[in-house]
Amino acid sequence: MEINKQSSIFEILALAGEAIVEIYKSNNFNAQFKSDNTPVTLADKASSKILNSELKKLFPDIPIIDEENDIPEFKERKKWTHYFLIDPLDGTKEFINKNGEFCINLALIEGTEPVKGWVYQPLEKRGWYCKKGNGVLEFDTQGEVQRIEKSRSTSNTIRIITSRSFFKPLEAQLIKEIEKLYPVEIIHRGSSLKQIDIILGNADMYLKAGPCSEWDTAPGQLMIKEFGGITLLQANFKPMVYNKTNMLNPHFVMLNSKLNNPDFIQFLKDIISK
Repeated sequence: MEINKQSSIFEILALAGEAIVEIYKSNNFNAQFKSDNTPVTLADKASSKILNSELKKLFPDIPIIDEENDIPEFKERKKWTHYFLIDPLDGTKEFINKNGEFCINLALIEGTEPVKGWVYQPLEKRGWYCKKGNGVLEFDTQGEVQRIEKSRSTSNTIRIITSRSFFKPLEAQLIKEIEKLYPVEIIHRGSSLKQIDIILGNADMYLKAGPCSEWDTAPGQLMIKEFGGITLLQANFKPMVYNKTNMLNPHFVMLNSKLNNPDFIQFLKDIISK
């Protein structure tokens, strides 16, 4: 499938972003907790409604998986050749805490991997788009689109970016092991903006050993891979795949191109297997 309505996708994201910002500024979030103990607000629901409605108008034949809707059973999903994967408000805790670190995630999955991805930051009215094999673009609501150049950092310090709201003891333990051999800078950040920081050259590594789902990582993983990085499962160091029976992600690590080398990956294998 070839998406030839790219500007329309940008417009849909901007429209959903406007709905999110309007609720953000109103302070009337009506925050509740779902069965998995994660929060949901009026903004999550408003964004979800817009994204689903508008995408179905543009691409009526493409199924959609959305965090805020019922997930189709695997026996149905496994038959799909491609589908859209949506997180209508990634970083709901950051939204509630009003620190601005939230975004919209959208990916097109073919088979078990993302082939197109969008991350949109509503407050800044800008986003990032990637098509497999085509680099990464930054866009804004004024219609400006520019290609992002790959960062060429040569620093010896490893900048490890981790979740602001879900930083886990196992992550802290692994960081201590890394610090035994490398100088480390720790950055806490909300939502998929962690992955955007890697492609923008502001971080080298994203370490995750806590709760996370496929819609949290799909577009960012594609962008990192596009710039020579890699996403590996901590259990077996195989690449992370999508449309699994269980849509929760196992523990993983995302590395930029600088760290995506045999020596560093072997080092990670050694400390994780201890």
